[in-house]
Amino acid sequence: MASWFSEGTVTITNGNATVTGAGTKFSNCRSGDMFVGPDNGIYQVINPSSDTSVSISPAYRGATTAGASYGIVPVNGYPKALADAVNLLVQQWGATLAGLGTVSTENVVPVTKGGTGGTSQAAARSGLGLGSAATLTAGSAPGNVMLVGDVASPAASTINTYGNSFQTWSSATAGAPETSTQGTMINAGYNSATYGSQILMSFSGRMYFRSGTYQSAIMREVYHTGNTTKSADGTLKAI
Repeated sequence: MASWFSEGTVTITNGNATVTGAGTKFSNCRSGDMFVGPDNGIYQVINPSSDTSVSISPAYRGATTAGASYGIVPVNGYPKALADAVNLLVQQWGATLAGLGTVSTENVVPVTKGGTGGTSQAAARSGLGLGSAATLTAGSAPGNVMLVGDVASPAASTINTYGNSFQTWSSATAGAPETSTQGTMINAGYNSATYGSQILMSFSGRMYFRSGTYQSAIMREVYHTGNTTKSADGTLKAI
């Protein structure tokens, strides 16, 4: 009985299906094993619930006894159950495991085989060729990677835009391009709303600019294909 479970002793009552053990290891047996009782009767293990308690079927037929010897014989179905489990594992995962190829032997999977080539974040970034921006947070705060729409606040001495506006120019304006003609004007002031540069795009299709003090600077016209002609010698003439 070397391969049997027979540690300790059992106490069992006639007509009862529960066997109580002392010094036993019922957790080593399985449902379906054969239980040989103190009456030498053959029973089936139903539920080995703990090291010291197991249920049998049918209920115990022998005389009530305590501190008696017993035996549990493992069933021959274990090797088949193990083989079935391994076969199921191969069916479910065999193709996946085979598909790993040489990756299955790598401690660190290199980039050339679909890995990162590193066991730390820094090593992985290096292996993937990621630059320093990979560790920066997106946003408009100093040190961030700026997103579309993020604008850094300019210093007081930088150029400030004073907005786009519609203007009506008159002959009283220094270097007035056209009399009482509206256009879209872009202002760029430098620490002042009266000093900087202006660009005027007239509704008539002409374009002007001036720079300096707005009240005294003279408007200059930009010549383009709409207000010039090209002579045979290549020179441009105003229309």
